[in-house]
Parts: sequence; C-alpha cells; structure tokens
Amino acid sequence: MKKANFERLIAKTFLSLETKFGFKKTNTAYHSGGVIVTFQNPSTEVIVNYEIGEYPWVTIADIKNPKTDRTSLDWLLVELGEREEPTTDEAFMPLRMDDAHLEAELEKKKVQLLKFGADLLNGDFTLLPKLQERAEDYLNECKRFAKRHNV
Repeated sequence: MKKANFERLIAKTFLSLETKFGFKKTNTAYHSGGVIVTFQNPSTEVIVNYEIGEYPWVTIADIKNPKTDRTSLDWLLVELGEREEPTTDEAFMPLRMDDAHLEAELEKKKVQLLKFGADLLNGDFTLLPKLQERAEDYLNECKRFAKRHNV
C-alpha cells in the first residue's frame, strides 16, 4: 500500500479519536517493515503499529510517562473477557495477515478501542497496573517456554 493511501486510511479510520476524545495525530514513522502512527490528547497516547504481513496492534499510554505506563488494547480485551488470553505459540509464531485485510482490521481495532477503552482514552488509568501485570506474566511465561525449548 502506498504511503498516501495508508495515510488516508488512518485518517478516515481514526477520525473518531479526534472528534470524540480530542486526539491529534502527532507522528507517523515509516520503517522498512511497517509504520507506527501516534495520536495524543492531553492525557493519553495511542499508537497504531503495523508491520507488513502482520495484524495491526494498538497500545495505549499515560502521556505523563508513555514509555512505562502503557498497555495494549489486546490485554484490555483479555481483561474484559472480549478476547482469549494469548498462548505462547502466538508469541513465537504470530498469525500472518494479507494486506488486503488491513482496512477491516484497523476498523475492528478502532471499534474495540472506542467501545472498551473509553476510560483509558479519557485518562482514567486505574486498570493499567492490572493490565501490565497480565503482560508481565505472559512475558515471563514466554521466556520460560523459550528457555525450555532453546528458542
């Protein structure tokens, strides 16, 4: 997909972040394997990550400390019972996605973000420590798996 087409897709798909929650797109960083798009409002940072051939993912962070006070939309969905907890197989053999499905996947992420992430988008990060704990437990499980299987 051309950069201009991708930019239009992102602008169209995530317009509701701007209109409903006061976000502005602050950065788009292209690299050899994909792109990272950053949105910010006064309290929250949302990053849309897309690596060519993989499913896009979204992270949400407290703007006061975005490097450490962050979580993924997927962990929020797991916590709320909207998604199954990932297996270690998913970490070592991620699902592939045909680029033709990118628009539908971005739309799905946007809908999930608006429906389940409104508190975080409005700066209420009370659930963040629990989500980070889930992610840390999963990381430790993946490390044990990797060590056990010499990965």
